[in-house]
Amino acid sequence: MRRQKFLAVVLCVELLTFPIAADVRAQTRITFPPTQPRGAPGKTVGGAQRGDRVGCLSSNPSLTALTPDNNVVTTVSAHPTLFWYVPQTQAKSAQFEVTDTSNGNEVYKTTVAVKGTPGIVKLSIPRDVSLEIGKKYKWEFSLICNPENGPEVRYVQGLIERTELNWEEKMKLAAATEPLKKAEVYAKAKIWQETLSLVAQLRDERPNDSRVRNAWLGLLTSVKLEEIATKPLVKCCTVDHAQQGATTRMFGENPPD
Repeated sequence: MRRQKFLAVVLCVELLTFPIAADVRAQTRITFPPTQPRGAPGKTVGGAQRGDRVGCLSSNPSLTALTPDNNVVTTVSAHPTLFWYVPQTQAKSAQFEVTDTSNGNEVYKTTVAVKGTPGIVKLSIPRDVSLEIGKKYKWEFSLICNPENGPEVRYVQGLIERTELNWEEKMKLAAATEPLKKAEVYAKAKIWQETLSLVAQLRDERPNDSRVRNAWLGLLTSVKLEEIATKPLVKCCTVDHAQQGATTRMFGENPPD
């Protein structure tokens, strides 16, 4: 009789604790909703196949943009931050360019020096350049290889669109008490840049935090970038100060407003 009571108590405890544990895991696995095609180019390297080994890129996966499936970076920021995975490369420099799709005018352009170490890098549009709400912008990130023998260029392209949160989303964001909760609000609102930036910053600051690792893995897996999820965040880039307005941001710095 006592044994039966003991087993009943154990069973009740297990039934009570399992949903709680499962709920905790669910709360830390951020996912991005499915997106619709918007006419953006692919988010992997242009002009070459994955695993290109012709003097420029020497590993798989190849140069890849960290973007949703439709390769459109939605943001509420006038100065968003974009992320790419850069594989082992012979390139010494990279170029980042943003143009206004409505008129083809160049909005921002900079060149940065890159090291050969593979990893996830980021670049921000500086504060003296502001993207407008409702406009679409085309970005391009290019690796420049073998300039002494005639430059080879490997690039990825995509779109940026600045938008706004609605009133309800703003209230949820204001009520969020921690960065992961804020990232969840942005993800549900289909705002990619702020979702990715928040989780990436946490991953850099808390590399041993299982909740952050789950959030990062869930986010990248939801946009078919699970191959990139295990790659390190690297402080690879140095501004070429010969370029007017050139800027780069390293992990560990606060993201732009």
